[in-house]
This record gives sequence, structure tokens and C-alpha cells, in this order.
Amino acid sequence: MRIAIVDDNHTDRIFLREGLERILLKRNIENSEIHIFNSAEDILEYLKNEQETFFDLIFMDIYMEKLTGVDAAREIRKKDKKVKIVFITTSNEFASESYEVRAEDYLIKPYDKTRLENVMDRIFSEKKDGKILELKDGRKIIINSIVYTTFSGHYVTIFMSDGEQIQTRSTQKDFEKMMESFGQLIPSFKGVMVNLEQVDGIEEDRFRMKDGEFVPISRRKYGEVKKQYTDFLMRKLMEKEET
Repeated sequence: MRIAIVDDNHTDRIFLREGLERILLKRNIENSEIHIFNSAEDILEYLKNEQETFFDLIFMDIYMEKLTGVDAAREIRKKDKKVKIVFITTSNEFASESYEVRAEDYLIKPYDKTRLENVMDRIFSEKKDGKILELKDGRKIIINSIVYTTFSGHYVTIFMSDGEQIQTRSTQKDFEKMMESFGQLIPSFKGVMVNLEQVDGIEEDRFRMKDGEFVPISRRKYGEVKKQYTDFLMRKLMEKEET
């Protein structure tokens, strides 16, 4: 795996490189290369004579002195549509720009080791798990990492297994329609969807989740929801027997 880090802050570059080296070592990923660039101009100069970037993953700081990370990403996208780009920023106010260049994810400074590992987990898992939800801002989410979702005030809040909460503007009806192709996410209560993959058990009026949370089940829909959960467990059991 070839990784590029583009950041004009020396301390942040070193922290990110050391964090990535630990993750790559932990996952036994050999023949990896990490290239460091001090500015957006540096990586564009490096890639100037290349037909493709030859990078699998680029960590790109957004706010640099001259050319911004978003501008650099636009140039990179002209020659490479597949390279994964993770933005590094001090703010999440760049949704439209990240959508334009199809950013994979982002890290908000100051970021910690856990957040970095979560980002890398999603990138590695995407290669193995084809169930990916792409939000309107271009951000991609691994379906199996969703615990449950809620709806309020024109926004859906997605509660992730790592504790992160992601908001996306949508009606509940439109969001449920998006989830139809992912069989394990079902509505269990008004404005609530639950990921059956994350359920640890079912009680009279709620799901007990693997992370210790509880998700309510509508009394009116209890019979239907319970059947969906039972069918899901049966499918999982049959899949295991087949393998």
C-alpha cells in the first residue's frame, strides 16, 4: 500500500506517519510506503509527469498556506478517479467540496489514535465488505458499522459502533428507501432504524445492542419486527452452515 501525507505542519505529519506505521504493522501489511509532502504544491509537482498518482491513499490537509488541499485534490482527481483521499482539517465545514472530489473520510485536528484507527478500519473493511452507504456529502459509511439511526428536524443521525454520530440531511422516508437494499437495517420505531447485525438480543419493547445501548420497538410493529429479526438470524445461521 502506497500512502501519501500532505500537511504543512511538521508535528502533525510525524504524528500521522507514526500512527499509520503502527496500524500497518498491526495488520501485517507488508511492502507499504509512506511518502511525506510539506505542501499541496509538492505533491502536485511529484505527480506532474505521472499518468496516475500511484498512491492508494492520500491524507490531505485542507488549510495550507498557498494551495488548499481541496484544490490539490481537484487536480489529482483529473488523473486518478480511484485513489482514496482523506482530508485533514480543523473544521467539518467543507461538505460540498469533499463531495466534489469524492473524499473517503476526514480527520479533524487534533485527532487521536482511536479516530485514525477507525478511519483506516473503514478503508480496509471497504475492500472486503461491499455494503457501503454513500451520503449526500460524499462520505462513505460501512453499513455493518451502523448501530441505529434517528430522525429529527430534517436530519438523520447515524450512530456508529465506534461512538461517532454522523448527521445527514434527509427525510425519514427517503432514508428508509435508501436502506431497502441493505436488508439488516429495519425501522423499529417512529423515526428509528436499527441494524440487526448489531443486535445482541430482543426484549419486550426494545432491542439490546452489542454496545450496551437499547433501541425501542413500537408496540404496534412488535410482531413484524420480531419476525424480521428471527428471519435475519435464520439467514445468518444458514450462511454459516454453507461455509
